[in-house]
Amino acid sequence: MTSQAVHFYIGTQGDGPGQGIFHASLDPETGAMQLLGLAAQVRRPTWLEAVPARGLVFAVSEIGNKGECAGEVFSFAYDSAKVPLTQIGHQSAHGGGTTHLCIDSTGEALFTANFGGGQATRMAIAADGKLGPGTLSAPHAGSGPHPRQNRPHPHGVTLSPDGMFLLVPDMGNDCICIHALSPNGFADAPVTEHSLPAGSGPRLTLFDKGGRWLYLLSELSAEIFVLEWNGTTGTLRDLARVALDQPDAEGGASAAAFVMSGDGRYLYASNRRSNTVCVFKIDEQTGLPSLVQSIACGGERPWGAAISADQRWLLVANQASDTVNAFRRSPESGILESVCAAPIHVPAPTHIAFADG
Repeated sequence: MTSQAVHFYIGTQGDGPGQGIFHASLDPETGAMQLLGLAAQVRRPTWLEAVPARGLVFAVSEIGNKGECAGEVFSFAYDSAKVPLTQIGHQSAHGGGTTHLCIDSTGEALFTANFGGGQATRMAIAADGKLGPGTLSAPHAGSGPHPRQNRPHPHGVTLSPDGMFLLVPDMGNDCICIHALSPNGFADAPVTEHSLPAGSGPRLTLFDKGGRWLYLLSELSAEIFVLEWNGTTGTLRDLARVALDQPDAEGGASAAAFVMSGDGRYLYASNRRSNTVCVFKIDEQTGLPSLVQSIACGGERPWGAAISADQRWLLVANQASDTVNAFRRSPESGILESVCAAPIHVPAPTHIAFADG
């Protein structure tokens, strides 16, 4: 490394000895990466969230996708000078297949999507990073036409800008399920559903910086949906949809990673059918995204991605090729550039969380 290294953690689908969360570093000048070692042995830690200001990392354990057991959430303290993470605690998510998590703006609560359990979970976060017992949302209902849509499959969790609602894209029932929140958990209110096209398979959602527009990435149809958010009523209105693929693309559609730049001007979405990362510029007036680049991901089945705090690097976790690849990013144009740096090799990487913020 030729300058002060930037540290990050890699979530994986690893489920055996010597697998779990890995610790690595990035040279912010050259893009050279170094795998530092196994940070924590956790079963299928497919999604991570780092809180650099508090030196904390939270990880899901995506077990129980078929309902055979409940998923879990772990909290860790980290020191970039040390490879192992220090486990602070863990809690059951009370639902199988915990696949995604988010943290509220106060840092006092964490929410998860339980893919196999069909609902969301809330956990309190103590000042030292310990997690309180999980409380469950009302269950989701419904299914879709795709073979993978036999029942509800919540895939992501996103808090509304004011923190009053939890939006949960459900891959199984083709809806965004909207849960009203109370100060200490889920409000005693029915789940509101915003329906999307049958078979689209909602996966992840992101709000723009102003909180006016919600962007949704669909896994099964590989599209970005643009919706207008009404924070007063907790409802959405459809505005547009943009496909990642050309109409004549071969093979089954499949999208996975979804990232917004720090200034809110660019969206990045991974296309697992073509093994590419698509770059979209967001119109500041209309909120509509337009494709400005499609670049090879450097591996196979790009599953997760993250942008460094300085906005100059985007890392991609390529699950099927067991690699993490680095791309230099222009903060001005949003364009990505592949670098000569060798990829990191870890088993089945799915997500990346930068520890330096």
